[in-house]
Amino acid sequence: MKIICLDFETFFSKDYSLNKLSTEAYIRDPRFAVHGCAIKWGNYRPIFYSRDELPKIFSTIDWNETAVICHHAHFDGLILNHHYQRIPKYWLDTLSMARLLVGNHLPLGLDALAKHFGFGSKNMPYNLLAGLHWHEMDDWRRSAIAEGAIQDCELTWRCFERLAEDFPDEEYEVVDMTVRMFTEPKLIGDRELLGQIWCEEENRRQALWAKLGVDGEVFRSNGKFAELLKEHGIEVQMKEGKNGLIPAIAKNDSFLQELVNDDDEMVADLAQARIDSKSTAIQSRAATLGNMALRGALCIYLFAYGAHTTRWSGGDGANFQNLRRRHPIRKAIQAPSGYLLGVPDQSQIECRLLNFLAGQDDVIGNFRNGHDPYTGIASQFYGRTITKADEAERGTGKQCELSCGYGCGGSKFQRTARLGSYGPAVFLSIEDATRAVYLYRDTHRAVVKYWHEADFILGQLAQGKAGVWGPMTYRDRRIYLPNGAPLIYDTLEWHEDERTREHGWRYKTRNGYDRIWGAKLVEQTTQALARITASQAMLRIKHGGFTVVGASHDEAWILIPSDSNRVGAAEYCRQEMMRVPEWLPGIPLDAEMKLGDRYEK
Repeated sequence: MKIICLDFETFFSKDYSLNKLSTEAYIRDPRFAVHGCAIKWGNYRPIFYSRDELPKIFSTIDWNETAVICHHAHFDGLILNHHYQRIPKYWLDTLSMARLLVGNHLPLGLDALAKHFGFGSKNMPYNLLAGLHWHEMDDWRRSAIAEGAIQDCELTWRCFERLAEDFPDEEYEVVDMTVRMFTEPKLIGDRELLGQIWCEEENRRQALWAKLGVDGEVFRSNGKFAELLKEHGIEVQMKEGKNGLIPAIAKNDSFLQELVNDDDEMVADLAQARIDSKSTAIQSRAATLGNMALRGALCIYLFAYGAHTTRWSGGDGANFQNLRRRHPIRKAIQAPSGYLLGVPDQSQIECRLLNFLAGQDDVIGNFRNGHDPYTGIASQFYGRTITKADEAERGTGKQCELSCGYGCGGSKFQRTARLGSYGPAVFLSIEDATRAVYLYRDTHRAVVKYWHEADFILGQLAQGKAGVWGPMTYRDRRIYLPNGAPLIYDTLEWHEDERTREHGWRYKTRNGYDRIWGAKLVEQTTQALARITASQAMLRIKHGGFTVVGASHDEAWILIPSDSNRVGAAEYCRQEMMRVPEWLPGIPLDAEMKLGDRYEK
């Protein structure tokens, strides 16, 4: 298989650029135009081909036997497929590779990455090219584009060579699969339903404002809404802001959440209207996907290793990682003609991994024997037998089992219960929420011990020591997962706040420093191992002849032919998602399967 490196240069203007549009919208826009493309063939100097030369050059390449290196392959790959109908054998993306090996806490654009490795910098004079098409440029500008693209191509090749020294073999396939979700889109957006969702949200909001007789601007303004509450006899709770005390009326503030369930219907409606005015995510997502669907199939943009835990993250203005189970937009995502969408979901994967790694044998026994993992601790909390029919109470048990495993405290438990994240909203006193937390810790002594082990590992990491921790190893201030992928703690340090005297470990993120302690390290490593189990299963499914078109946390999106073998194919995919990994023998895994023409059960 041959390997080439390519870098497209394209038209942009003040009103039409990647600063204004998503990658997908920019490339599929009628204004899109290619200036040219630099291609590096092996160790030879890259060659720049103008837009008029590219069709002939691309026709000489055996794409079925060619791997392509790019920096941000989503961009170049969608251009190659959408505008030239060329699909390579393999995608190699230095941006994804850098996220895994260099870390998300650093800028990773090509210029920054090349400087990080000491390879030089980009030299493209973008400020002199805005608003000009290839045929409108003088020879100097054309030459500048060609030389800039050649330099970018050379830098990308050198970065790839450097990153390839440490990049785990298995992860190449993960990157390739992720890039193809975007560059070879298959799923269809139901434009009519997306428009209906947008309108229903708007109508619901407007109807509530009309019912209350209050202008919508009042609900958007912090000061005006606080005054409105005072007019209705509500004493507004305050919280600490950047410049002193401010009203606690953000959409996730517990004070506002409690008002939604106030006995006074008017107060409850006012609180709900405030939340609605601040929650436009459904409308904006519906608009984004609706517009994308007008241009073609849905390009599923995921960042490989976008999170510190190496999990995928969403991007490009359409966060497909954030479509929760009850999200209305899920119904608007459809399989193409001739296929069904299979969505196998690894059941309670983090909970199973955590308790297995910690040696919490009673919980693992419940999983192994098929017992409900949540009703037992719920029954202990409420002092009576709880069954699946008790949705709210079982939800509290589910929250205990899933949330408390990472060291959740009473205040957070109380807030989360009010949000209804694990079932119907439950309103607990701080005393009861704290009691739930300590009930978990008393009944999960092995997990608590595992947190203390993680505290020790943090100290080892900070000192640069090496060792083994379950299925992971650590050395050089990094924790290595079973397939060789690292979790990066290069910036780990002990810190004491001069003002508060609070002290503890911290590490650098893209948004500054973040605190870390044993239970949080357990959370990060458990989520990283969950990602490995999911991505390894997805690769096995791909090798089985199926197309993986997307992913969301612990589930995969798979196209399954809607023929007579669809049930057997779906079961094959489910079995692969629950296959016990070689690096963790004995763990009881399970998976659920949804199969239909839409992204719903």
